[in-house]
Amino acid sequence: MTEAVRRRRALLIGCGTFTDSSLAQLRSPRRDVEELGRVLQEVGYSQVSAEIDCDARAAQRAVEAFLLQARIDDAMNIIYFSSHGLPDRQGKLYFAFSDTEKQYLSATAVAAEWVRDRIYESRSKSTVVLVDCCFSGGFIEGMQARSSTEADVEVLVRGLPEGSGVAVLTSSGEREISFEDIDSAVVRPSYFTEAVVAGIGTGAADLNRDSRITVDELYEYVYHHVVSGPSPQRPRKLGMGEGSMVVAETTILPVAVAHAELPVEASAPVLQARGVLGYAAFDGQWVVIGKDGIGHVLKGERRLHVSQLAGVAFKPATTFNYGYLQVIQKGVQPMPISQFGPNAGRPPMDDGASISFARAVNDEMQQIREAIEAAIDGPQGGVRIPLTKKPARAALGRGLLWVLGFVAALVEVLVVAITVTDSWDDQSAGTAITANLLSGVAVVAAGRVLYVTRHR
Repeated sequence: MTEAVRRRRALLIGCGTFTDSSLAQLRSPRRDVEELGRVLQEVGYSQVSAEIDCDARAAQRAVEAFLLQARIDDAMNIIYFSSHGLPDRQGKLYFAFSDTEKQYLSATAVAAEWVRDRIYESRSKSTVVLVDCCFSGGFIEGMQARSSTEADVEVLVRGLPEGSGVAVLTSSGEREISFEDIDSAVVRPSYFTEAVVAGIGTGAADLNRDSRITVDELYEYVYHHVVSGPSPQRPRKLGMGEGSMVVAETTILPVAVAHAELPVEASAPVLQARGVLGYAAFDGQWVVIGKDGIGHVLKGERRLHVSQLAGVAFKPATTFNYGYLQVIQKGVQPMPISQFGPNAGRPPMDDGASISFARAVNDEMQQIREAIEAAIDGPQGGVRIPLTKKPARAALGRGLLWVLGFVAALVEVLVVAITVTDSWDDQSAGTAITANLLSGVAVVAAGRVLYVTRHR
């Protein structure tokens, strides 16, 4: 049977609606399935089946039926998952569906091991599993992550013999998150699926221009597409024998057009700097504020286009205080600067539009700030903190703090010296030392407060 008449089939499963309140609802899976299904049909897939917002049992039935119908001479069988990826206590990966209960994964979700076993039992010699789920996460306002702590996605290929013809492409690594944009009024595919659709639909993933898109080429295109943007996601590829597996034949666009478009987007320089429990990045069009979070709290990223921005608030860090970069959205009141507590002088940590940073990255953050302001063509007056007077105030507060601390230490040394020479009795000396210790702490605290107040 020739390559031209060999079947290419796909099963697309997406779930964004969950009865378990601990699982965030997702907007993009339905759009992911619709867009990928449309493109696969356009490039000649003879069978494209879809399951959207189904329960775990229906998903298992669909997977098993799809693989039982596979033939040894099929050119390609694709299984696609777009949902939450959840690990159990041993790190085993499960795919969540509408009736999944996070406390009972083995009974209410679909295990990746189970999917692997069904692939191994099938007659298919060319199987690609596309996994658009994240393996760590949480969510913050503006960006919604898909899932929980790290999970072992390698189970999908572990134990399969060489030459099985199984490849797995994932949207992110085991400790990374995959995101969907919930700020946009228009539901769009996730970043990973969007790259897959673009690569296959335009023919741009045909990197060697032989009118065929192999698994390796698709992965290289998707990886390049995702990492060239501001998102920290890093797609992965697992499996064996995938280089010769052809995902699609492409004659949709002239090769010169497909390759002329890709470098324009990918070559945009990306400015990125690490902050306190997070990072800021800018690629000329999109600003990304990422949060590492604490556990599963405040973890994720916020993407904002320059067209949404009115300005940038910026405050450089000093030796004793963090600085911050805060993007100001049009028509949106920015979160106020904290006046007290550990975040005094900067926006609170749960502000998805700002990032705090240390003095070591002042220059990098300043570059990002200037690039954003240049892109939105906004005046420097959008900056919240006037920079001209802060250095003098900071020096004054810092100097006063050191002077008061030195005076308190000197007084304490004199008290100890007098005590050692027996000029005071033990009771008087003890009282004096205690009093001076307390006063020293009070002086240092007062100096610190004065310094923070001056520097704010």
